[in-house]
Amino acid sequence: MDQTTQQRTTINRFSSRRRRLDHAFLADRLRGAKSYKRIAGYFRSSIFELVGEEIASIPKVQIVCNSELDAADVAVSRHVRETALKERWNEAPAEVEALLHRDRYRRLHELLTSGRVEIRVVPKDRVFIHGKAGVIEAADGEKTSFLGSINETKSAFVQNYEILWEDPSPEGVAWVEEEFEALWQTAYPLPDAIIEEIKRVADRVEIRFDEVTADELPAAALAESPIYRGGEKLQPWQRSFVTMFMQHRETYGKARLLLADEVGVGKTLSLGASAMISALLGDGPVLILCPSTLTMQWQVELFDKLGIPSAVWSSNKKFWLDPKGHTIKTRGAEDIIRCPFQIAIVSTGLIFHDSNEREYLLERKYGTVVLDEAHKARRRGRLGQRKGEANNLLYVMLKI
Repeated sequence: MDQTTQQRTTINRFSSRRRRLDHAFLADRLRGAKSYKRIAGYFRSSIFELVGEEIASIPKVQIVCNSELDAADVAVSRHVRETALKERWNEAPAEVEALLHRDRYRRLHELLTSGRVEIRVVPKDRVFIHGKAGVIEAADGEKTSFLGSINETKSAFVQNYEILWEDPSPEGVAWVEEEFEALWQTAYPLPDAIIEEIKRVADRVEIRFDEVTADELPAAALAESPIYRGGEKLQPWQRSFVTMFMQHRETYGKARLLLADEVGVGKTLSLGASAMISALLGDGPVLILCPSTLTMQWQVELFDKLGIPSAVWSSNKKFWLDPKGHTIKTRGAEDIIRCPFQIAIVSTGLIFHDSNEREYLLERKYGTVVLDEAHKARRRGRLGQRKGEANNLLYVMLKI
C-alpha cells in the first residue's frame, strides 16, 4: 500500500476540546465538494453562519433529521402534518434564531427551492435519530465518511464539547451510505408549507408599536400568534367583535359589550384577543372572572391559540399558577391584586361568597374586565326586602 492510500484510509480523530470542528473538519471537507449526505439528530439554519458558502456551492445536499412528530401525525393528513411541523419549527429557540438571523433564513429558502438542498424528517415513534454521521464526496470523486456526537447546528460545532471520527476507507463510506439510505427511505420530505414559512420569517418586517395605527393593531398583534402561525385564523365573527371593541373604545373612550354567541363558536378567543389589545394599548391590567371549572381552560386557550401568558389564582392555596404549571408564591389573599402577568384569571366563586379576595379585587383598577357566564350576574327576584337588589356578582361588576 502506497503512502497516499495509507493516508486516505487512516481514521482521523477530532475533538472540539482541541480545535473548533467547523474549522478543523467541516469547512475544509465541504469546500468544492460534489455531494453531502448527512444523518443529523437536529438541523438548524445556524449552520449556514459557519459553512453557508461551502454548502451553497455543493450541487447535491441531503439531510435527514428528527421531526418530533408521531407517525400518526404524519399519516393523518397533509394539513395536520404541516401544522404540527410548523409548530415545532416556530418554537422558542428557532423563533429567536429567526428574528436575529433573517439573512440565513433567506439563504436556506433559496437553497431549498433551488433543489440543491433537500431535507427529510423522520417520525419520532418510528425511529429517533440519535446517531450522527455523514458522507462527503470531493470534487475528484473521492469520498470520506464521519461519525460522532455532533448535530448539524452552529452550537454543536462551536459551543458544545463534541467528538468526531473521520473514516475515508471504502468500507467505512459504504457503511454510512447504507445507514443514510435506510433512514432516507423512511423519512418524509419537508412540506412546502415549511419552506414557505421559512420565506415568511425571512421576509417579515418588524415595526415599532408606536408606528401602528388603530386599524392595523389587531392584525399586527395577532400576526405572530400560534393560531395564525399554525395555518388557522380567527373566524370572521371573532374578528368582527375585536373590531367592534376597538371602535367603541375609540368612539366612547370605553367598551361595555355583551357577547352572547352560541356555545362552541369561540367566545374565549374573541374576548381574549380584545383583552390583549387593550393591555397593549396601555389601558391597564386585565381581570377575567369565570367559574372555577373553566379557569384552566381559559389559561390554556389564551396561551395555545394567542400566545398570551396569564396567571390563574388558586383560591384554596392562595398562589398564582403560570401557563407552564409553575406556582408563584404569595404572602396570602392580599396578593390576588399582584398578578405576575397582565392578565389575571380568578374564579367567580370568590365573588359570590364574602371572601377577603373579593374586597382586595374591589380596591384595584382594571383596564378590562371579562365576565364569563355573565347571566349569573343579576338582580334578586322573589319577594322580600332584598327584591331587585344586585346579587354579589352583579354588585362587584357595578363597583368595578
